[in-house]
Amino acid sequence: MMTSQELDQLLIHNTEELNKLNVASGSMIKAVLQGIVKNGSGYIRLHDATEGGHKVSYVHVEGDESLVTILGKILGLMVTDTSLEAPHA
Repeated sequence: MMTSQELDQLLIHNTEELNKLNVASGSMIKAVLQGIVKNGSGYIRLHDATEGGHKVSYVHVEGDESLVTILGKILGLMVTDTSLEAPHA
């Protein structure tokens, strides 16, 4: 289980990654993060966000890994075992 300090660092890191993305895409992916925490006390670490883009890679850290796929697909994201991508024109 992660310590409160580790959780704080993860939150800061994930926020920095979300801020790199297109605003709408970042908001959709943030909703997945919030849903994972709320529904399953789980966490993922985002990385390699595309600047101004729609895609970010992730690594499962803790909790029910299936929630990433379930919540991502509910929100209309393209989900793989390693990335989340918001739809774009």
